[in-house]
This record gives sequence, structure tokens and C-alpha cells, in this order.
Amino acid sequence: MAGGNRPTEAECFAAIRGEKVPRDVSNPLALASLIRGIRLHYAFATSGAVTELSMASAAIARARNARLIMSDELPDAMAPDNQPYCIWYPDFASEQTYRVLVQRYPQMRYQVGRACAAAGYHVLYRELDLLPDVSIAEEAREGETAGGRLIYESIMSSPRRYAVMDDCLLSIDINTPRSPAFLNGDTEVRWRLDTRVAFTPVLANHKPCIEEDMHVHTEDQPITSLHLNLSDEEVKLLYEPLPPDLPTMKKTLLTHMAAFDGNIDRYARLATSARTINMTELVCIVRGIYHHTMFARWWASQIADGTPRVKALQDSGWTYLARIRAAISARRIMLNDPQEFREDGWPAGAPQPFMIWWPLRPDHDMLGLLADKVPSMKTQVAVAAIYCDYEGLYKRLQPDPNWYLWTAAANSRNTFYRQDIEKRAEEQGIDLDTGNTQDEDGYCLDFDLEPTRLFTYDGQTQDRLFIRLGPYGDGQRPDTSDAELKIWDDFGILR
Repeated sequence: MAGGNRPTEAECFAAIRGEKVPRDVSNPLALASLIRGIRLHYAFATSGAVTELSMASAAIARARNARLIMSDELPDAMAPDNQPYCIWYPDFASEQTYRVLVQRYPQMRYQVGRACAAAGYHVLYRELDLLPDVSIAEEAREGETAGGRLIYESIMSSPRRYAVMDDCLLSIDINTPRSPAFLNGDTEVRWRLDTRVAFTPVLANHKPCIEEDMHVHTEDQPITSLHLNLSDEEVKLLYEPLPPDLPTMKKTLLTHMAAFDGNIDRYARLATSARTINMTELVCIVRGIYHHTMFARWWASQIADGTPRVKALQDSGWTYLARIRAAISARRIMLNDPQEFREDGWPAGAPQPFMIWWPLRPDHDMLGLLADKVPSMKTQVAVAAIYCDYEGLYKRLQPDPNWYLWTAAANSRNTFYRQDIEKRAEEQGIDLDTGNTQDEDGYCLDFDLEPTRLFTYDGQTQDRLFIRLGPYGDGQRPDTSDAELKIWDDFGILR
């Protein structure tokens, strides 16, 4: 993690509990822990140490001001950079406090409007005379208050809606808001803020994060089943066209399945461009690229254009972009497209895929060209020759025996490969057992790379995907069994 000395767990926990300021708040994790503690604890926020730091740091000032507001105390003065985006979590201010706040700082009326939606302050919301904003609508719907329902219905009855607030960018565009705008489940509503991750030295700065605290806490607080499991109506969104206004915030499974299926339209809509992703989504993306050329091509354009989606991908994990680039190259190889390496060999610094023979089998001439132009990929070319049963290519390559080739040969119906590898290994004194069965590339050597799980269906499914051992980089694959069974619940027999 860049910036400052890495804090200890004890330092971060003390900051979160509102006990002590970390030694070096220039470190992102230390700063996030401090912000979390400030937003939770009024006494900490008003302490001399935090007050002094807030004079030099806009992020700390925003956290301190948010805590003051939520404690029904208005800050004496707030420069624009010191005005917090979120002033409704972890606590609400009174309706009167929000009313006075917007009188003193009229530029904060959309933050106040969002707070009204979450708390159900419909009288004050009407006084604000705001554009009908989709994030306020989603906040109002998910708050499940009587006042929030009135706010939601007011916005939804408007003939035109706007995207004024952006939770990923923490921006409020009053002058040129996007319109028409539709509900898309992009808002970081209050119940999403309840989900927390425990301290770890490599915690990623995931977005959206409207509190600016990296969602850090002293312990994990996973999402509840209430906000994870899909209703019968929400399940239909997995196999029916998406409506203009998404009726739910629970779109994680929808997004993962769109990536798994390589569905560009659904994925581009559901996966907000500036939002970071998790490992499950990454593996689904890689799988979608391996199986769908158009999805691979779309991702290639995203990378070439340096879109916000790619920037968010880089923020998600340091290997994420490399794994997607490798998958794109693998798909092109399987399509017999040598443009990446035909003239000058493999591009310097570009990741090289290992699995290049499934789900499509490249032509033997394509594999031969790859071996000639990119000698560093000779092993995976030889493995591909075994899987595709290109005996002539294998003989031309004469690859040095190793565990990868031996494992691939063991799965081949043509016994020649195993006999040849074992014979030459014995002649050269090579121990074929030295391979590591935990090697991430080893999981793409199985005969069945996407096995259907054992038949243990008892009617109980979970509304999520699971990551199993598999071929899609780092030895992983997405298991969609539960999701695919879920959509058939209560269907019965097709008549």
C-alpha cells in the first residue's frame, strides 16, 4: 500500500474505537481507520488531536464535520472541500438540524435530500425543491420508512429523472446532471454501509465508499441474508430482460452471471464503470472472455481506451488487469489470430496465458507459429498439442518432459504422449513427480474443466456464486450451480 508507514493492527483498531490517532495518517489504511473512528465517536471527533489534524486534512475535516452534523451540532464554517458527502450514516441528525444546515450551506441541499430519503423526513425533502434524483429514490425505497416511501413515489412519478449524485466519484453535479436517468442499483444505500471488512494490511480501496473509510472495521460484518437472497420476483431478473428501472439493489449475482455469460449489454449496465470489483467477479469476467469473443473484444477496447472501468480494475487488485489481458490473448490464440506476436514476438511486459486449448482448439499451424515466435510459451503449446492430439506438432516441438506435460498426457486418449514423456524422462533422469498439484496452472490440466457438481440437490440453494478450483488463472473457476438451479425453483414440468 502506497503512502506512509504501514500501521499496525493495534493502531488501526485504536483509531476505529476512537481511542488514539495513528502515528502516520498519510497511510491510506491508517487514514481510513481514523475516519471510521471519527464518524463513530463524537468525543473522538471533537478531541484536540483530531481537531488539529482536521485543519490540515480535508478528508479528516469532512469526517469530523459529518460526525458533528449527525450529533446535531453544526460546524462553524465549512469550506467546499470540507463538506462531507455522507451525513446520514452511521447516525441521522434531527430533521431540524438538516433544515438549518441547508439554510447555512445551500450547496449541501442534495446531501440533505439524501439524508431525508434515508431517515424518512419527507416534509423537509419537499421544502428542498430538488431535481428528482435516482440515488435519492433508491435510498428512500431501501430505507423502508413511511416518509421514505412518499419521497420514492414522488421521484418515480416525475416524467424525467436525473443522476445528480455519484457515489463512486463522491460528486454532485447540479448544473449538468445526466438525464434521463434510471434506477440501476448503483447507490451505496445505508444497509450496504453495514457490510464491513476487518483490518488487513492489503485492504483495497473499494468504490463506492461514501464514508471514505474503505469499509474498514475491527471485525468482519458480512452482508445479511435479508440483503443477499433474492425474492421470487428478483430471481426473474436473471433470465428476463432488465427493466429500465432496476427494482432491487441486490444485483451482485446478476452482475456476476452477466460476466460469466459474456453478456456485454447486461454487464456494462450492471457493473458501474467507476466501481471496483471483487475476486468472484474477476473470475467470472475471465471465464466470460475465454468463452465469448465479443466480450473479449469489448474488454480489449476498454483497456486500450483506459476507461474508468480499467482504472477501477487496477484499484481492485494488482493482478486483476493482467489476468484479464492474459484471458484476451488466450481467446485470440484459440481463434487462430496471431497479430499479437507474429511480427515482433510477444509484447514486452504483457502477461502470457497458460491455458490456450479450451474451450476452443487452435489450429496446429497456429500453435506451431506461436512456439516459433514465442519460445517462452513452448510448454503450454506442447500441452495444447497433447490436448488437441496434434501428434505431428508434438514431435516437432520435442518438449523437455515435465509435470505439466505428463499430467496432460495422462488425460489423453492417445497413449503415445504418456509413453514418450515417461521414456524420455527416464533417459534424461527427470523426476516427473516433482510437479506441485497446487500449482495454479495445474488446475487447467484436468479432463473436465467445468464439471457439474455432484448431484446432491435437496432444494436448498444460495443466491451467490462460489469459487472452486479451476482453469481460469490462479487456479480458479466460478461455480454457478446454485444460481442455475435457483431459476427452476417451482417451475415443475414444461407442458
